[in-house]
Amino acid sequence: MKLKYFIPSLLAVFAMLVGCSENFERSYLGNLRVSSSYLAFSLDGSSTELTVNASSDWAFQNVPDWLTIAPATGSSGESKVTLTAAKAASAKSATIKLVSGSSVQEINILQGKNVAELANCKQVIEGADGKTFRVKGTVTTIANDTYGNWYLKDETGEIYIYGTLDAKGATKNFLSLGIEAGDVVTVEGPKKTYNGTVELVDVTVVKIEKSLVKIVAPAKTPEIAKEGGDLTVKLAFKGNLAPGIPDDCNWVRYKNMTVVKGTVTAVTPNPADTAYVKFAVDANEGKGRSAVVSFTCSNEKSSSSVNFTIKQAANVLPHGENPEDPFTVAEAVAKCKAIGNTTDGVIYFAKGVISSISSVDTGSYGNATFNISDNGNDENFVTVFRSYFLDNQKFTAEGQIGVGDEVVITGKLVYYKDKTGKETPEFSGSVYVYSIKKASNDPGTKNNPFTPEQAIAYVDGGGKDAVYVKGIVSELVKTGFDPGYGNGSFWISSDGKKAGDYLKDFEAYQVNYLGGRKWTEADPQIKVGDVVVIYGPLTKYNNTRETQGKGAAYVYSLNGKTE
Repeated sequence: MKLKYFIPSLLAVFAMLVGCSENFERSYLGNLRVSSSYLAFSLDGSSTELTVNASSDWAFQNVPDWLTIAPATGSSGESKVTLTAAKAASAKSATIKLVSGSSVQEINILQGKNVAELANCKQVIEGADGKTFRVKGTVTTIANDTYGNWYLKDETGEIYIYGTLDAKGATKNFLSLGIEAGDVVTVEGPKKTYNGTVELVDVTVVKIEKSLVKIVAPAKTPEIAKEGGDLTVKLAFKGNLAPGIPDDCNWVRYKNMTVVKGTVTAVTPNPADTAYVKFAVDANEGKGRSAVVSFTCSNEKSSSSVNFTIKQAANVLPHGENPEDPFTVAEAVAKCKAIGNTTDGVIYFAKGVISSISSVDTGSYGNATFNISDNGNDENFVTVFRSYFLDNQKFTAEGQIGVGDEVVITGKLVYYKDKTGKETPEFSGSVYVYSIKKASNDPGTKNNPFTPEQAIAYVDGGGKDAVYVKGIVSELVKTGFDPGYGNGSFWISSDGKKAGDYLKDFEAYQVNYLGGRKWTEADPQIKVGDVVVIYGPLTKYNNTRETQGKGAAYVYSLNGKTE
């Protein structure tokens, strides 16, 4: 994509890097150094050389019997050590220790994993799952700063990093690496494709090149109103700063830039300068849109860039992309099938009832996986995969959602296909609960249906809205369900007996079958003794309290079964 760059002459400031470069290809402990803390060997058996720099005598410990080290001990100064792994039938791993005085250096040994070749993002995307790649790119977005989930981009494409090991090979310690958006990072790890997203999993950081520029504010991407307006981005930088706007985003215009020079102190002899870059955003007459503006900073030695996304609200959002006009679950299922196994990148909205909950994590992940359907059953559903809660915030309690809650979900849709070929409609990617209406336990609701007597009292009190009524079939009208009309009529009571009392007997009149559909002769016929829950509007005809006819109501459940 072509960019328009704006380079004010006053920004010709030559300075050092923001932060210090940190190279993870070598491991330093002051008086003990090794040339690499990560060594890989082939299954056929191979050797590699390691350089040891020590200020006193040293020796290797915890060496497995399949690994030979020569020499295994040494004295101060620089030493060359050869490590040899014997031929093996399967993959092996070990962590050996190099001890010198009070210093201990751990070295990770892997056999049976391919030593990764340097690849670009395009080659990773096109490569085979399970293969180990080493790739270098810019950190664009950090999604999780505990496990180290983030996006890496180069000139050929972008991939997702799912899990980052720290300098000692441990998980859940991403912040210790000091990686920030804009840094150029080299990582190594196995490829995996999940729901159409290409990932490198539990990567080892090989090298970090600190960025010359960092976005200070705003911390989160704001949404510009459809009427348009101005937006100011605050940055810290060292060097020559140039904002860039994509050519196809002419609705965003560069206005001006104000620079505040850094203050030199004894503690900070080379401070970063601060830039305030102002953009003008035109009014929007169509769909919601976004522009990724870049900030490139360079000095005489290197160059860095960071991206910032400007989002603008839509003037008129189409059905399914509008929180005020969401898809039904049935429509979301159809959209998933049309999209296929790879997301189309569009953010959708769907309204449904939580029918089952698989998991709610209140720890580091803070997400939940559950199913939604139109009528609260689990037969025609969309799986909401790893969703955040309201306002895109993490879940903090399991009770924040429950079966029966009415929710509007927003995120990307996909028709996920697993290894067995099973396909599942899913919200997967940028998913969170947009709104929630907790399930009610009031009488007449799904969780607490009326008894026949309560339904009769509700009608006598003027109630006509759709409610749930639970009872036992006491008598069929004619044969129950009629194949000619697809609906049926029958009486229900609390005890399953026809009392002949209009204050106890309630008629399910011309109700449709399960799921609101027409009854067919292939369906089981209703019979006396069946336990049913009826849903629909109620009315009174002469002395009979009943459901409104012609399929206005339907059997929600039959002996516990729903559709």
